[in-house]
Amino acid sequence: MSDAHLHLWEDRFLYATHAIASGLTARASGTVLIAPPGRSFTLVSGHGERVQASAAWVPPLVARRLDASRWGLLSLNIDPAALNHRLLAKRLGSNRIHVLAPDILAPLAQPCEGAVHGQLDAIQLQTLCDEALRRIVGSAAPPAPGGTRNLDPRVCRVAAAIRRDPQACPLPALAEIAGLSADRLTHLFREQAGLSVTRYALWAKIRRAIQQMREGAPLTQVALAGGFSDSAHMSRTFQSCFGLAPCFLADPRRVQLSVDDAATRAWPT
Repeated sequence: MSDAHLHLWEDRFLYATHAIASGLTARASGTVLIAPPGRSFTLVSGHGERVQASAAWVPPLVARRLDASRWGLLSLNIDPAALNHRLLAKRLGSNRIHVLAPDILAPLAQPCEGAVHGQLDAIQLQTLCDEALRRIVGSAAPPAPGGTRNLDPRVCRVAAAIRRDPQACPLPALAEIAGLSADRLTHLFREQAGLSVTRYALWAKIRRAIQQMREGAPLTQVALAGGFSDSAHMSRTFQSCFGLAPCFLADPRRVQLSVDDAATRAWPT
């Protein structure tokens, strides 16, 4: 049985593991962390603030150390260009770790426990993620995976182009897609997505590389196809973002990886 499970959808992915601890990491996705029922994890921010929580929101690029080595963890990573991400950032903030009240996700105790232990299928996992987001955001009708309404359509077009191929989209080309000057696009994209075009392109490389790992290609090939200079560059990037090595994530004996059909269409490899 695998140590962990990694499930990829169009606008999010869920990493479920029996145990994880990492040094200082930061990534472009917003992250909802959920401990198994009755358990907790410890986060230490880059400024040294320590919190213990059963659930927390970590905005993009917020550095943290994590210790969930005893009880396991669910880590739900939301694409910065997705509506769910915008709703979470508006509700919970975009600059610091936000501890969630235990009662928010208490009704989901049983499926959360099942997810940590790899007992839920893809549909059940998606339902769990949708319901968790609905409860956190406080909306009666959460957007479907991939939903990007309320994003400026020019930002949507640019994000889609980056997802298709983050290597082939220099800023002038993206500005042409948006119908804006490069400076205006830079400002608008950061305003809408909460991070720069360059950061989002790096996130797209990471996201596509993870998806390619399912195909079993050598990591050097995955790195070059994803836009990294070599496998060492990819490894450093993954370590700084997740505290995990690509060789760990790509090993089916350690991590069971699944990719939704919509994710395959949105993130072609």
